[in-house]
Amino acid sequence: MLWVALVWTIFGFLDALNTEAMSNTALLQATERYQFQPFLLLNTFIWFISGFASGFALIFYLRESGRSKYFGYAFLRNSIVLTLIHFSIHGIVFQLIRQTNTANLGDQSVVYKTLQWLGSPYYTKSLVMGYIIAALTIVALHVNDKFGPGMLRKILLGNYYQPVQEERIFLFVDMKSSTTIAEKMGHLRFHSLLNDFFRDITNPILYTSGEVLQYVGDEVVISWTMKKGIHKANCVRCFYEMQTIIHKQSEKYKDKYGLVPEFKGGLHCGTVTAGEIGVIKKDVVFSGDVVNTTSRIQSLCNEYNVNLLLSKYLLDKLHLPPSDFYPKRVGMIELKGKRQKVELYTFEESEKNQLFHPILELG
Repeated sequence: MLWVALVWTIFGFLDALNTEAMSNTALLQATERYQFQPFLLLNTFIWFISGFASGFALIFYLRESGRSKYFGYAFLRNSIVLTLIHFSIHGIVFQLIRQTNTANLGDQSVVYKTLQWLGSPYYTKSLVMGYIIAALTIVALHVNDKFGPGMLRKILLGNYYQPVQEERIFLFVDMKSSTTIAEKMGHLRFHSLLNDFFRDITNPILYTSGEVLQYVGDEVVISWTMKKGIHKANCVRCFYEMQTIIHKQSEKYKDKYGLVPEFKGGLHCGTVTAGEIGVIKKDVVFSGDVVNTTSRIQSLCNEYNVNLLLSKYLLDKLHLPPSDFYPKRVGMIELKGKRQKVELYTFEESEKNQLFHPILELG
């Protein structure tokens, strides 16, 4: 939200400079009180307020409600709403504050000057500029959603232009019995189920500072930097908050699909190589034994009859308070081509722990 306000503020500053450069505009003719420096400061401030309000509306309401719509519809609706916000703040507030000395906002001279200014070429230019910036903001957020939170910034800065090594935590989440479910309900309805499932678990990922690396069929791969993933056990809380969200939406899934999706997860951490790859479709790819091991850990959930498995290597780094999570050792796995075994743990469920909510399986 703040970065939206910052970008809009910069455009407001540039808009004021452009107005000064045009010199003989309708705005300059409409008021004898025009002075460049006050106008620059006030115009920049008004654009900041417009950007802040637009960012708040877009991030906390419009983007969330637009996720269930196709992009063209969301783009048109959101751009119109942001332009109206800009119209209200920049068009009305600016004029009432800047062009009158009276405290009576209903004064006829104030109303006349406001209406006169709203019909001026300057305001038309400002309104068009506001719409363009609103559209660019929406596109930027959409691209950010495409790459994942924070990833677009890293790509623009060239963080992954050359391969780098990073310490990361990975969580592989896979829907249970997906093949059977797809055969029963058909692939089109199953695709709709997957879309609803991935949409519903998005907020827990965002709240725990996770990054969605990719969707593969009915599986989603999530990652954290070590610092963010370990902080307040974000990587573990993410999984159980996903369960909580799906549990709260159980009636929706029951009415729409006749079942509530269950899922399993595998957690592991270590050093990976990260870098951009591809030509006509670029992506940031993480590779290494850690990724393969995490996938292997997730695949063993059914064998141990648990919803979540994590490596002892990661567990030791979490430093979990005993009152929050109750680790339970479940076994060891031996990886192909590796002599070193990986010790696996899960968590016992506790009624005192609000993170643990059972997922219902509906006939």
